[in-house]
Amino acid sequence: MSPASGTLVHSLGHNTLGKADIAVQTIFMNVCLIAVALRLWSRRLQWLSLQVNDCLTLGATFLMIGRYVVEIILVVLCGMGLRPTEIVHIGGNEVVVKFLAVTYAGDLLWIAVVCLTQLSILDYYVRNFGQRTINILSYIVAALCLALSIAGFFATVFTCDPPKKIWHENVEGHCGDREMLHTGIHATEIILNFFILALAVPFTWNIPLSTPRKFGLVGTQALGLVVIVILAVRTKLEFKSESANSTHFAVSKSTLTCIVPILGIITACLPIISPAIQTVSGRPSLTPSTQTFSPDPGSRHWDSRALTGMRLEEPEMPLVTVHPHVMAKAGYLAPGHIRITSDWEIHSSRGSTRPDRSSVRRF
Repeated sequence: MSPASGTLVHSLGHNTLGKADIAVQTIFMNVCLIAVALRLWSRRLQWLSLQVNDCLTLGATFLMIGRYVVEIILVVLCGMGLRPTEIVHIGGNEVVVKFLAVTYAGDLLWIAVVCLTQLSILDYYVRNFGQRTINILSYIVAALCLALSIAGFFATVFTCDPPKKIWHENVEGHCGDREMLHTGIHATEIILNFFILALAVPFTWNIPLSTPRKFGLVGTQALGLVVIVILAVRTKLEFKSESANSTHFAVSKSTLTCIVPILGIITACLPIISPAIQTVSGRPSLTPSTQTFSPDPGSRHWDSRALTGMRLEEPEMPLVTVHPHVMAKAGYLAPGHIRITSDWEIHSSRGSTRPDRSSVRRF
């Protein structure tokens, strides 16, 4: 007998796969939100206004929250993780229709999040690497990302004509090959992510960066490789889940589906959060600076202040104690002249005493 609510909420207790999926998604989502918060805090510490890449990352984060809500709906209200026979027995065929419709919305959100994240990383390259070659390549890859994402979005929307046939099999119309569509989208994302990752390699290893900035770029490359591997695994699972036609097998694919854009957002934040990390760890944060990697015009040497975001360090000097003694004597000044007198006694912190210094300027 179906529960009064008409949902599968009461089956969540023994839906082990569904609960594990929500737990994993929640952990990664919290890490993503922390990374975005550190990114915004770092901008504030540097006295910098939000850039285009920051706005793109924020947009991707909000859409990712929507994708996270979709995941919860799939598990709690649609029974993802349970056997199809159990889902139909408890909720009827209407639950299967709802599952297909919510999955359809989740696929569209996924494409949008991935596209915004890719554009954010490429805009960061343009604003910070400052070389004509990298700028041209970044613009080309960005155009490809945008064009292919738009194509994938509309191809997903109109997989079936009318689109309602995706979740209502009884509606008259026809559908394309969804397996081939998903495989094409995933393969395209793997190639684009590889190019985005490769663009930053020369700047990570061939230019003198501060340690936090280098670790940020290395972390970006490492997470980028993880994203590519996960996309490849997800593509392999696509055929298994579709052929089995089972929400039980769909859990693995859905978990990887959400992890990919979340890791992408974290990857976009890593090169920027070093000021906040240094502040949290108690180390001096970066001084306000334009965080650019552009070389000094007319030379082949990189400006270390631009690379690290910090002023050039000065050699250490021993601490001294300065005692001013004001000397003013009435009637000492000659008519028509201004005499400025200063008298300082400087004592070294190491115990050595320097001779007093008096300077007199006469105008």
